[in-house]
Amino acid sequence: PSQVAQCVKSLSSTMAEGPTNRLYVGNIPWSTTVDELRGIFSGCGTITLVDIPTGRQGRSRGYGIVEYSNVNEAQVAIQTLDGHTLGDRNITVREDKAPTKSAPSKSGGNRSTIGDTPAADGCRCYVGNLAWETNEESLIAHCSQVGTVVQAEVAKQPGGRSKGWGLVDFETPDAANSAINTLHNSDLQGRSIIVRLERAGGANKSGGPNAGRPEASSGLQIVVRNLPWSTTSEDLRQVFQQVGTVIKAEAVCHADTGRSKGWGTVLFENREQAQAAIQGFNGVELEHRPMQIKLDRYD
Repeated sequence: PSQVAQCVKSLSSTMAEGPTNRLYVGNIPWSTTVDELRGIFSGCGTITLVDIPTGRQGRSRGYGIVEYSNVNEAQVAIQTLDGHTLGDRNITVREDKAPTKSAPSKSGGNRSTIGDTPAADGCRCYVGNLAWETNEESLIAHCSQVGTVVQAEVAKQPGGRSKGWGLVDFETPDAANSAINTLHNSDLQGRSIIVRLERAGGANKSGGPNAGRPEASSGLQIVVRNLPWSTTSEDLRQVFQQVGTVIKAEAVCHADTGRSKGWGTVLFENREQAQAAIQGFNGVELEHRPMQIKLDRYD
C-alpha cells in the first residue's frame, strides 16, 4: 500500500498524548540518503527506523522519519540536532505526531493582514501549496520576478512549522495581477503553487479557470487543496468515505505530464456529508501536509 493509504488508515484515530519516540526531520537536502540520516541521529540513541519518503519519480520529499527505542533518546535528539546544519540547510527536528489538526489562528482564521498591517486594495496575493522549507526570503525572491514585493509572510503553526501557505504584498495592483497570471501553477521548490488575489476579510478573487464564472454550488462537492504529490483519486476516496458515501473522488493532474496539481475534488451523496467532511478533515494532515478543504462553489 502507498504511504498515503497507510496514513489514511490512521486519520480517524485520536492523536496520542504525551511525548513520542518517533521524530519528524524536515528541510533535509534532496540528496540525503537513509544511511546518512541514520549516521547523524545514531549518536543520540538506538534507532529502530529511518525513512525518507519519496514521490512518484523517486525523488526525496525533503523530510525524513527517525524512530528511537524510547522517548528519552528521541528527546535528546531533538535538543541536540534541531537546527543542525546538513549540507546547505538547517534541519528541523520535532516529535512526529501526524495526523494532527492545525490549531486555529488567534485572529480567528482571517488572513487579511500581515503583521496587523492592512494591504492596499488589490495588492495582496494568497500563495498556497507551498513546500515546508519555503520561507519569506524564497517567497519574495520567486514573486519579485513580476514586480516589487513590499512584504511577505509564510503562515506558521504555534510550534513554528509552516502551514503551507503565505501572503505577499505587491507595490501595485498591476504587479499582483501579473503574479496571478504568471506565477499561478509555477514551480517553487518542487511544489506547483496557487496564486490568487486576497481581498480584505478573506474574500478571494481567483485568477484561475473559474474567474468570471457565476457561483452555482450544489453543496455536494468539496475542493481539497495542499495534497501530497502522491495522492491518488482512490486515496481521496478512502479518506472521505469515513464521513459518508463518496460518489466521485478525483485527484487533479496536469493533462500533458500527468503530474498532480496538489488538489482534488470529492462529491458526496448529500450536503450533510460534505459539511461533515469540511468540519472533520479541514486542517488534518496527510503525509505532513494539512489539507485545506472548502465547498466547491462552481460544481
